Amino acid sequence: MSFKTASAILRGAWLIDPTYAKSQLPLVLQMIQGTHLARLDDTAIYKDRLEHKPKVFMPSRVKVASIPTDVWSVSPYTSMDRIPYNSIVVVDILGPILKYGDYCTYGSVEYNDLLIRLANTERVSGIIINFDTPGGQAAGTAMLAATIKEVSKQKPVIGICQDGIIASAGMWLASACQELYVTQVTDQVGSIGAYTTIYDFTGYFEMNGVKIHEIYAPQSSDKNADYRDALKGDYTLIEQALKFLVDDFIKTVKTNRGQRLNVSFADPFKGKMFNAADAVKVGLIDGIKPMSAVVKRVEQLISVRA
Repeated sequence: MSFKTASAILRGAWLIDPTYAKSQLPLVLQMIQGTHLARLDDTAIYKDRLEHKPKVFMPSRVKVASIPTDVWSVSPYTSMDRIPYNSIVVVDILGPILKYGDYCTYGSVEYNDLLIRLANTERVSGIIINFDTPGGQAAGTAMLAATIKEVSKQKPVIGICQDGIIASAGMWLASACQELYVTQVTDQVGSIGAYTTIYDFTGYFEMNGVKIHEIYAPQSSDKNADYRDALKGDYTLIEQALKFLVDDFIKTVKTNRGQRLNVSFADPFKGKMFNAADAVKVGLIDGIKPMSAVVKRVEQLISVRA
């Protein structure tokens, strides 16, 4: 985890499964205490990535049982002219989602650029987005979901989860796919909601002999009012901001899933996670299929559009 990621964890609204988020807090605490060990500092790592990262990656073939079709795995640095014509490609969105990528992950901005390039190349006929994510940072999510929606108007885009979860920000993104499937009955989908965490380090710094004085300009009475109120135990302003975010989240999922939603079975907009069978019943996903069946479904949609 980089200090950039730690900074993101400590600020802003999150569309993420809390179990995962809380599991990262010991690392954040180590960074605060100065006990986190890194082999290289951030500057050295990013300099190394810039100097040694290949300008282009070759697509790699995805082996799908009982399917003769060539399916190719691509990344934000895959060269479009290396992808064979009439290909179905797989984009992996795995793990926590940040707006900007970290050491070993891509961010929403990079996925956004990749999908636009895939939409604009004649070499790609259909796209499968492979999700396994607890969600992530609110910033960047709406942008990427809107791009997925737009790309699906140009060529088939189907989402899939293979023995994992699609939670929160992941659900926002996945709902924008033309269709969405999971492969296992144990897969979990949902967690439509948002939260933020406020950290009060006052006691920690005072214990270490540091007294902090925040001084505001006389004109800046509203600056950081939500944060200052929260430290006093008044969460009203932060709750209002989260409500605005979740209203947009819910509206987007309702629009994307449309008449497939069945809120009479259960209300999916209160933050609950659903197992695969219940996710089908509530209309968050379109079914439980193996990857081979999803590839065949993409081929059908390609034929219909042709």
